[in-house]
Amino acid sequence: MIVLGLSGLPHAQDHLLANTADPHPLDVRNVQGLDSAACLMVDGRVVAAAAEERFDGDKGTGRFPAHAIDYVLRAGGIGRDQVHAIAHGFAYDRHRRVFAASRDYFDSVLSGRTVIEALGESGWGDVAGRFHPVDHHVAHAASAYYPSGYDSALCVVSDGMGETESLSVYQARDGHLKKLHTQPISQSLGFLYSICTRFLGFASNSDEYKVMGLAAYGDPEPYRRFFERLVTFDDATGSVRVDWPNGALRAPESGYPRAMRYLEEAAFPSPTQSGDVVPEHADFAAALQARLTEVLVSLVSHWLDRTGETSLCLAGGTFLNCKANQSICDLPAVERVFAQPASGDDGTALGAAAHVSHREGSRYVGDAGGFQPYTGPSYTADEVRDALVRRAGGVDWTYVGLTPEYYAAAARDIAEDRIIAWFHGRMEFGPRALGNRSILGLPKGDRIKERINSLVKFREPFRPFAPAVLAEDRDRIFTTRAFAPTRYMLCTAGVREEQRDAVSGIVHADGTARIQDVREEYNSVFWSLLKAVKERTGTGCVVNTSFNVKGQPLIMDPSTAIDTFLRTSLDRLYIEGFVVRKP
Repeated sequence: MIVLGLSGLPHAQDHLLANTADPHPLDVRNVQGLDSAACLMVDGRVVAAAAEERFDGDKGTGRFPAHAIDYVLRAGGIGRDQVHAIAHGFAYDRHRRVFAASRDYFDSVLSGRTVIEALGESGWGDVAGRFHPVDHHVAHAASAYYPSGYDSALCVVSDGMGETESLSVYQARDGHLKKLHTQPISQSLGFLYSICTRFLGFASNSDEYKVMGLAAYGDPEPYRRFFERLVTFDDATGSVRVDWPNGALRAPESGYPRAMRYLEEAAFPSPTQSGDVVPEHADFAAALQARLTEVLVSLVSHWLDRTGETSLCLAGGTFLNCKANQSICDLPAVERVFAQPASGDDGTALGAAAHVSHREGSRYVGDAGGFQPYTGPSYTADEVRDALVRRAGGVDWTYVGLTPEYYAAAARDIAEDRIIAWFHGRMEFGPRALGNRSILGLPKGDRIKERINSLVKFREPFRPFAPAVLAEDRDRIFTTRAFAPTRYMLCTAGVREEQRDAVSGIVHADGTARIQDVREEYNSVFWSLLKAVKERTGTGCVVNTSFNVKGQPLIMDPSTAIDTFLRTSLDRLYIEGFVVRKP
């Protein structure tokens, strides 16, 4: 069974831009159907998956994933006519009556017909006969449940919105998902966080992770009572309630003006972000983060107790919040946790494909070591050499190969406090750089956080960095239950007091770090580097942030890697056995 999974609503953002007079730059992502992606599954196994943004350079784009589709088919050696089913991570057509008052919008943006027509325009034939729409939250749940490898689990999905719901709870057993609970869009925790992100002067549906980082600098007390009134949990029903005033969720294309006025009356005038940490803004972010975490912990605890499950699967953009995930992972009732590394809508391409594949008789086939997010393009040494030669003297380079000398050279650079780019193997699926498209540094390097933020990434100075750490050194430095989310930088961990000076560059303001637990069976090349770093420094730990700059998607190909290396203050580029230096 060959299944192509797709995510995204290809006309959503164009519709907003065409129908909104002079939209604010922070509001142009206030649409559904962003993060379009493609995934190919063959006989239940993920062959390839990638987001469209990596190919066209438009970060978070929801446009038709033509490049991603072409890539996954090439990776599998599959022709268009060989695809048995095309699974899409939205199923709006059965909700047509709900949108009777906005029929033109429904037909031009939400209907599955928009994807069918886009495929036809790209040269596909017999699309309608192979097209399988999948409920958005089912696609999210499937993206976590099937890759988890658990026979039985509680699956929780939370995001801005699906077709008509914003939060859903499933009991998963023997490959089947049974919905236990659902909540409407009006009670969306995802919208709550996104609207507050916009209120703080950041972009909705884009910069929520910045607010999570800002929260560590604040004190939640000044705004705790406000958020406790706004967001409540009913333990009798297992429901979340977000008590917005009437009209708060209207006019997203204009930045939710009624919600903005409500928040300004409760707190302060909506700021314009300068990148500095303003105490009252940080306090507001801290209270928001604290309340989100409290409510999610209550929700998960309630449904674990009601179902008797001890294994937990998480998906939806809300669960990219690694601080909330840490508190969930610390629940005594939880014995295993899996969060989909592509928990945003890109992951629904995988989830929709897995759901249809299973339904049509091809059960999910995972890797023995657990889910591998390295599903994107890779490049040979010859392709890298060609890209370097095309620079015609713009760089100095040496080919060493993936040898002990290569790892030793990179480890020496890190130990001597140089900042390097590390490009190897298949690109990661999801927003986190997990050692294949990474910028790396020494955790105790001189002003390492300031240098990477200002001279390499060109981003806000308060933004934290994550550590990648050898599993053998993890428990000496961090306190964590080491559930699966730590493999994917989806869960923070406490940094032990006695180790904080030794890894000061990755310790956030609240004493935590978003760790990546690295083992040889997960990523042998990255593991080999960390082993070499340990031989040099005594600890197998590095600063690890994504190889890109502000506003740029995670880098996919050698040419973009070389260009980015040359226009930043990176000291070295290590790419598929080549050591690249600036003249």
